[in-house]
Amino acid sequence: MTTYRFVETNKASVDTLFGLASEAFAGVEQLAALNLQAIKATLAEFEQGTEAAFAAKSPADLLKLQAAALQAAPQKATAYARQVKEIFAAATAAQRAAVEAGVADAQAKFLEAINGALKNAPGSETTLALVKSAVAAANSAYDGVNKSSKQVSDAVEANVTKVTEAAVEASRNTLATIET
Repeated sequence: MTTYRFVETNKASVDTLFGLASEAFAGVEQLAALNLQAIKATLAEFEQGTEAAFAAKSPADLLKLQAAALQAAPQKATAYARQVKEIFAAATAAQRAAVEAGVADAQAKFLEAINGALKNAPGSETTLALVKSAVAAANSAYDGVNKSSKQVSDAVEANVTKVTEAAVEASRNTLATIET
């Protein structure tokens, strides 16, 4: 490996590292902004709820206010969780793409180096075929892990959605019971 290729390879690695760090920092910024927005909204709602509680004319009115707040809570929590998930998904996708590009580049350079080393060696075709087969098997295993992790993520998301829908329905039933 020449000095130029060594420097070029290291520069590409450093550029990738800074790109990943930048993506991660952007995700942290988005998450911080979301949290500040959620805190502001919570404080404003608390202020409105307190004013409404003081304006309540009867215990039944107070119970209706509590039930309405309970009904809205799961929907707000779901919206917040969805936004957090989107932030993490975007950051993860960017990092996964960078890692996959790096792995593909490393594999290509590895195969190029093996090909160059075995180019004129007798019987090298079999060795090269074995190396290519091993790389293909590693890629296949990586794809399998990616598909499995996506299936698990989808199943968790579906379960969270079902639990949230059940909580919202229970809140509606509670509110209906209080109103009658």
